[in-house]
Amino acid sequence: MAVPHTPVAPPPPARLGDATNATRITRARVVAAVADGPASDRPAYARAGQRVVLYAVIEAERAVFTDAPRVELHGKSVVTRSLAEAPAFAIAWNKVEPAAANVTNEDDAGFHFAQIDYRATPTQRGGATLVADVRPTLTPDHGNGVGTMRYQIVVSQDERVVASPGPEAHRGKGSGGLGDDVQRVSIRRDDSYLGYLTEMYGQPYVWASAGLTDATHQSERLEGSDCADFIVYGARRMGAKLAYTWTGGLPQITKLLAAGSRGPDGIYRDTKDQPVPFTRVGDLILFPRHVGALAEDRGTIGVLDDQDLVMHTLFDSPKEQPLADTGYADKPAELRRFTRDLRPDRSRN
Repeated sequence: MAVPHTPVAPPPPARLGDATNATRITRARVVAAVADGPASDRPAYARAGQRVVLYAVIEAERAVFTDAPRVELHGKSVVTRSLAEAPAFAIAWNKVEPAAANVTNEDDAGFHFAQIDYRATPTQRGGATLVADVRPTLTPDHGNGVGTMRYQIVVSQDERVVASPGPEAHRGKGSGGLGDDVQRVSIRRDDSYLGYLTEMYGQPYVWASAGLTDATHQSERLEGSDCADFIVYGARRMGAKLAYTWTGGLPQITKLLAAGSRGPDGIYRDTKDQPVPFTRVGDLILFPRHVGALAEDRGTIGVLDDQDLVMHTLFDSPKEQPLADTGYADKPAELRRFTRDLRPDRSRN
């Protein structure tokens, strides 16, 4: 699902560098620094409240210019010079974001990795640096400051234009998304299971999301996910060694806590007509062919009812909404919990 988008005229490019430096700019990159860490070309992960700063990196005749205090490229520290010493150039910043919130990997011809349509949308700020803002502009913003966004810089030197990788930089085999050379920033709500799920905000629902391996899965690369892969992504980010699966595979890696169906009053009751308890935030609510995670106990406190909030993805980028609005409230529901206790893995980003 796309949202109406009125193009906004980009601001004039910022002009930087030294007019007396006549060397030729050969490459442009974007690197990201989380808090006080080094600026790196690797995907960046941060918690809400942690400042993520994007830095322009310009290369000219083997010299690397940037205003980042410390830079790592391909995992190695790099000696750099100030952008004030670089050849004179103009710079503009783009967000690189999905144009639609709903993608499918299956059609009449069968399964294939659908190429996700990414667009470059100009930011209204930016010079040598840009503070990361992961809110989407082409699809609904369900995250309010959390989620994933990609970035690009476009550098002009006289009549020449050099840009960092952007919407054209698709991975190709086994993927519908962009390569890691398009700088990616993911900001999560916190270090809880639901917090890690929020890293997927702003990315499309991908029917039949997949990967050639779990490590190269579309969800792992934050290209998007279907409902079950979304749920597994959060567990993997917590350190659980789980394979991506479909809703029919979730009972094998979870334990049943309770089950029931919605009554006329919106409360779910089991086969003995007893209210199904709201077990705890983060537990899974599994329907036939769909799944989400309990996000907040609302309505009648202590029991499962259709006013409780669920975090899920279904034909739209991930979001929280009342169970009544998910399209599955009339289906029988099971409350389940991963059989492996989920605790934050401090070795992960």
